[in-house]
Amino acid sequence: MRARYKKVRDLLGDKRGAVFAVPEYQRGYEWKKKHWRDLWTDVNRIGDQVDQHYLGNIILLEKDAGRTYEIVDGQQRIVTISILAMAIRDVGDFEVDEDGGLNDVRMKDILEVNRGGSPETKVKLADEDAKEEFDKLWQGDIEEANGRVRNAYDYYVGEVSGLSEEGIGDLLNDICDYLKVVETKATDSSLAYAIFQSQNERGKDVSPQILAKARIHGEANDIDDVEKAHEITRKWDYTYQLLEENLGGPRFQQRLRIRRPMTQILINSDVPTPRQIDKSELYRYFEKVLENYDDVYDFVQWFKHQVDIYLQLTSDSYEVDGHDIPDDAIRHLQYLNSASTHSEALSLAIYNNIDRDILLKENFRLASILAMRMRLSSTSSADARDAIYSTSAEVRQTEDENEIRDTLREAVREYTPTDGEIEEYLKANGMSVFGSWKFRTTLTLVSIEEERRGPWRMELDNLHVEHIAPRRTYEKPEYREWREKLDDDRFEQQKNLIGNLTLLLDGDHASIDETSFASKKRTYDGSDVKIAEEVLRYDDWTSEHIDERTRELTNELIERWSL
Repeated sequence: MRARYKKVRDLLGDKRGAVFAVPEYQRGYEWKKKHWRDLWTDVNRIGDQVDQHYLGNIILLEKDAGRTYEIVDGQQRIVTISILAMAIRDVGDFEVDEDGGLNDVRMKDILEVNRGGSPETKVKLADEDAKEEFDKLWQGDIEEANGRVRNAYDYYVGEVSGLSEEGIGDLLNDICDYLKVVETKATDSSLAYAIFQSQNERGKDVSPQILAKARIHGEANDIDDVEKAHEITRKWDYTYQLLEENLGGPRFQQRLRIRRPMTQILINSDVPTPRQIDKSELYRYFEKVLENYDDVYDFVQWFKHQVDIYLQLTSDSYEVDGHDIPDDAIRHLQYLNSASTHSEALSLAIYNNIDRDILLKENFRLASILAMRMRLSSTSSADARDAIYSTSAEVRQTEDENEIRDTLREAVREYTPTDGEIEEYLKANGMSVFGSWKFRTTLTLVSIEEERRGPWRMELDNLHVEHIAPRRTYEKPEYREWREKLDDDRFEQQKNLIGNLTLLLDGDHASIDETSFASKKRTYDGSDVKIAEEVLRYDDWTSEHIDERTRELTNELIERWSL
């Protein structure tokens, strides 16, 4: 392991016969105009304001006896410097030799590799689209290039075009000799990634899932069996792809689609971990679990199997795959997932520690009670998250699967609010009826409806949340009859209360006449939804009726979500 302070030209030019390869586990080229502008500003400060500019640490992994250097950290900077150099090359009209290589030795050091014959690109990108566009720029096929790489090139061409010939020469000198880095070079893959992680712990924002991917690729590269090494990296990359493609919606923002499942899977391993693993600790515990396996292939197999289970348990809103889970347990998972974005930590713990389907159903039911009671009250998201992770840990520590039921019941008693607290919250607070989280309200109403129906289950995709008194009662002139019965001062707080909501099937919702309570009742009269049909017992719809129905449905919800 060596760390040396270097000029950019020396970083790239000292290894004249080597390429700088972006490994497959790295993200693509992501810098945007802000980053291009910042680099341009920093370069232009050299001479007038500063003697040199420090670009940070570049971590390289030496491979193939020095013919290749993997860029463990520094891809965005190295690629952008190369693009800037190509802009200077084209605006400055630098000459080429008979082999097609650049005559200027500074340009050669930054942009070219010559291993005999025609020159090659010094930097090799991993992302296929970005690589193709980068290579087009390098070859001079500017009009054929597109994407972010081309946008960066165009930005720098615009800046360089304003310089004189002398100014272009000075700019190239400043880049080559006065842009400096600390080059950290390693020949051992795990050591390189350990340094990368240490950068992260000191505040450098490095995604732990990228570190994990780097580590798996590094371990695979150290295996003599080429086919096995390829299978390891292929399976690991495919696992990431599965998570990226199957998770989404409000429950899984882009940045969480790999990190959160990885965290929840690791805490469900056989290796002791904290109840929760935050981002800064994730790679450390990933390494601990990995090191618990004698063979990296076995670890990858285990992780892939856990991801397969995870994708059965999870949902973006209320869709649950569950093909290996009893049908009557899936609704409990839907309630659980709707109530907590961290629910998979608990459902995975239950699934991994129970073999019998009948116990699986009962324990998912209890887990859904735990989560729903917290969601139907003023429990903060942080307290609900902590309760889910604490209960997950307690489930994992319960040795007899028959006793997990008692563990969950105790968690409901310990972590959830009282019936009185739930009642006061629901009577005073409206439900989410718009936006990406409205499925929570759908499921809340479904939990009441299905209590009336017994074993029959409703098709969730065919349901709409319906306001009895229209939410825009005081905005539209055609709702005059509603306004005569409702209290103007109270309705804004009442309109989204559960007492003013019901469910309707697709066809009924599309055809309903909202101009009066009487016209709505005609639709409710023919509805297959019982909680809509029950509204027929009211002669009028007033603010007092909304409060009355809110109290009734709140009491039903409390009973439904009690032990």
